[in-house]
Amino acid sequence: MRTFVAAIVLMLAPLFGSAARGQSFPTTYAPLYCQRGFMIDGYRDQSGAIDDRDIVGTTDQPAGFRAVDGQFLYFRLRLDGSPVQGNGLTQFAWGFEVSTDGDATDYEILIAVDGGAGTINLYSNTVTTVADSPADPADQLIMTYPFAQNGRVVDAGASISGGGNDSFLDMAVPWSDLAALGLNASTVVTIWAASSANADRLNGDFACHDAGGTAGIPSLSGSTPAPIAADPARSPGPAGGPGGSSDGGGGNVLGSSGIEGGPGCNCGIGRGGTDLGAAIAIVFLAVGVSLRRRLRTGLSRRV
Repeated sequence: MRTFVAAIVLMLAPLFGSAARGQSFPTTYAPLYCQRGFMIDGYRDQSGAIDDRDIVGTTDQPAGFRAVDGQFLYFRLRLDGSPVQGNGLTQFAWGFEVSTDGDATDYEILIAVDGGAGTINLYSNTVTTVADSPADPADQLIMTYPFAQNGRVVDAGASISGGGNDSFLDMAVPWSDLAALGLNASTVVTIWAASSANADRLNGDFACHDAGGTAGIPSLSGSTPAPIAADPARSPGPAGGPGGSSDGGGGNVLGSSGIEGGPGCNCGIGRGGTDLGAAIAIVFLAVGVSLRRRLRTGLSRRV
């Protein structure tokens, strides 16, 4: 009896461990965008931003993602190296600036991982002190969450630049805190992603921007991503479709934005115009055909 109970406890332990984190991270993420395609960034394009400070991404394996559930907004960055150091993170920052007012020269919300403090910080930014710059320091720290609870580092598989593995840096922020700052799942926003030397601003390697090996920081308006909704299911994609090629459609259109799964899994839904619902329907159709064949085989054998 004791052996049986011990076995049950061991089986349930992972479930309790997962619940203790405060949220379960999603298994699929939708890519963020540059102006006309999936969020990408070159390898070591920013001077001094290497390894875990280097955001990387291609159309096939984008640099930034988001996901939602009833409690949290999730962000994900693809890094060229792991930010893990010992039992914590390296002494840098990574984050997302969010404009909620339609003005691409400023941002209102900053969500950033502070590696030195081991936290995820939520800031508001209502007063501009550095015009049209992602390095404009955020005004007020609203909430702080332990990275051990609201963040994680995941192996992203073989490096897209060659050598070693990339890493995903994930962060989760409660909707209850974001709502007070004017952000909900259907809010259309502009989102910039970058690494940083400071947790209260972005001043490192920027996705969607080729620094050409310099230390230059782009302006916000000069590197404006396509407007999207936080919830991928309610979001427009960029003009020209996920790949960024012009289709003459004029403006963003609703549609599949592409889904990336767990470590190293790029499902590529939406890259070739494939709809996620259609893909699911195909799977169910295949399963149905297989079941019917098995049923017919079983009946013929009985007869």
